[in-house]
Amino acid sequence: MKKFLLIPAILATLITTAITQAPQAAVAGGIGNNYISPSVTFGGGTSVFGIDSKLGIADNISLRPFISFPSGATVFGTSVTYDFDLRQASLPITPFIGLGLDFATGNSNTSTSGFAQVGADFNVSKDIALLGSISIPLNNNANNVTSFTLGAGLRF
Repeated sequence: MKKFLLIPAILATLITTAITQAPQAAVAGGIGNNYISPSVTFGGGTSVFGIDSKLGIADNISLRPFISFPSGATVFGTSVTYDFDLRQASLPITPFIGLGLDFATGNSNTSTSGFAQVGADFNVSKDIALLGSISIPLNNNANNVTSFTLGAGLRF
């Protein structure tokens, strides 16, 4: 558990650094605002390591593929999100909302589920982005729980 306490400390340092510097305008979807990010997902009393990413496919539309590694399983999927354009507001935050599918394999069973996602990307610099999102399952499967994801990634 101590190793997971390091992640909030790193995120707090990055956020503090970004706030004390001149803000960079938010960038909505589109080419040039992509990232790949190691992340931690919290939900159902567990924390799970994963990799999240963002690929801008249109002006305000992004594809957000991910993979995570819960105990004895692998979960992968993607969501399609609408990224709110705040470039005129001179804020380094890009909120988003979307829908997605995930596929869980492992423990000799496979499942597919849908989810709604809401969150925000925080552009720390031209090279670093922070991610925060909440995923809400759309079906009543006992294995699906509302989860919160935090990540820090490299933009490309």
